[in-house]
Amino acid sequence: MFKLSLKVPNNEMIINPKDSDQEWQKYSEAVKKVPRNLDIPMIINGKKVFSQNKVKNLNPSNGEAIGSYQQADATHSQLAIDAALNAKEKWASLSPATRIQKFRDLENILLKWKYELCAVSSVECGYNSYETYVEWAELMDFVRFNNYFYADILSEQLGDGWGETNQIQMRPLKGFTCAVTPFNFPQAIGYNLPLVMALTGNTVVWKPSDDAVMSGYMLMLALDEAGFPPGVINMITGDGKPCLPTVLTHPELTAVNFTGSFQTARAFGNYLYNTEYPRANFPRYVAETGGKDFLVADSDIDVIDTARCIIQGAFGRSGQKCSANSVALIHETIWPELRSALLKETDSLIVCNAIERKCDVGPVINERQFNKITSYIDRAKNDKNCKIIAGGTYEKNNGFYVSPTIIEVYVDKHELLSEEIFGPVIAVRTYKKFEDAVSIIQQHNYRLTGSVISKNENFLEQAVPVLSQLAGNFYVNRKTTGAIVNMQPFGGDGASGTNGKAGGKWYLLNFISQGTITRRNLKSTTASALDKISQY
Repeated sequence: MFKLSLKVPNNEMIINPKDSDQEWQKYSEAVKKVPRNLDIPMIINGKKVFSQNKVKNLNPSNGEAIGSYQQADATHSQLAIDAALNAKEKWASLSPATRIQKFRDLENILLKWKYELCAVSSVECGYNSYETYVEWAELMDFVRFNNYFYADILSEQLGDGWGETNQIQMRPLKGFTCAVTPFNFPQAIGYNLPLVMALTGNTVVWKPSDDAVMSGYMLMLALDEAGFPPGVINMITGDGKPCLPTVLTHPELTAVNFTGSFQTARAFGNYLYNTEYPRANFPRYVAETGGKDFLVADSDIDVIDTARCIIQGAFGRSGQKCSANSVALIHETIWPELRSALLKETDSLIVCNAIERKCDVGPVINERQFNKITSYIDRAKNDKNCKIIAGGTYEKNNGFYVSPTIIEVYVDKHELLSEEIFGPVIAVRTYKKFEDAVSIIQQHNYRLTGSVISKNENFLEQAVPVLSQLAGNFYVNRKTTGAIVNMQPFGGDGASGTNGKAGGKWYLLNFISQGTITRRNLKSTTASALDKISQY
């Protein structure tokens, strides 16, 4: 039976560097050291690879180029596939205990590099210091708990049948695997997706978001520092259209781990399960694709506390969370009082460059997202069925800034109530009856996170069984964001994905091929004891 001295990890403590002069100094010093003219290479088979086609890497807080990165094409993808396949046998043949030890080496490097990792996330992606600290803590949780989960899975025992001995194998998948990761959590999600597949013995072709390439490069540097063999994780970069089809149609691809849009997830599925492409295996597919996340507030609430839950859920990380609270359904009798509290809380938020200590809300990630978000605001300004009651302003002369925006909607069917915006915009609709709120949520198929707030236990007893069926992660009397590893394994179904539940033990089984070995210990021809004596 597998044994390794791994205790249940403690979740990393989350602190706010803005509240500590010492932490703020360390963070600020790291920000100053982030390179501003780096040509970021791809890493394939442990080597730097450059392409002829380079793309500017922009800082969303000021619009300035902080360097460049490579646009991968089919040739680079094939190199990465070959590297992953060539590294597979040796990596998979290592004992699980050895791979876990290698990940513990990596854990300590990521621990030592805390301030640099947070600084890169602020400069490259526009996340304020507190958001980067939260993400780094989640990254550390993933690395530590995945080791523990893997060890726990490996210690699993089967039933002991009469006359037989049973054994279970937890094998890597065949071939190679692929991870495609987003910009909004470039380290917590961006690192976890390829790392968890490598931990379980797989080799990986990884394409991080083209808005988080420097963050991706930091992981490749950490893997090198930890002594990971070349080819275990290979990073290709740039827009996916020129490079990912080569990966997704390859006959030896056995798993894709993806976080991104619903439309992209569907497109990937068309590649994976299209009979036009030869397959040696049925590819595993884990997809987390976003949400239109709701908060339902009863008439009996703590108004200030509820306002803060809404504001934190809607505007944290500039609303660029798949769990962001983008719809608030408020009982009509409490709305006037809650409206005043929301406006006061929103008015106190400071929107500015993410690296400033005073920053509450930074920029959105890029011009494409800026244009998408502001198009919803512009339509709302000319729509008689809704009214902007807070925010509604934006500018992109020096970065991509959208003010935290609250829009009151006067009808039950509206794009603001059903479409994912992925920015600092929340729609509010009042309701008379609980059933009306449920009906609004059921208009779309996103099923990621949701929340209900009430001091009335009778209301909660009615609401929780119903609303909890409409979200993969459901919360009572708290905000919709902030799932913690090993406490709230994260994911939803419907248009929100395959509900793989990252941050839980079962997540690792997506990247493990289980086998059993049974040995019969008794022959049907075994002689009786007395017959055996007579033979001698």
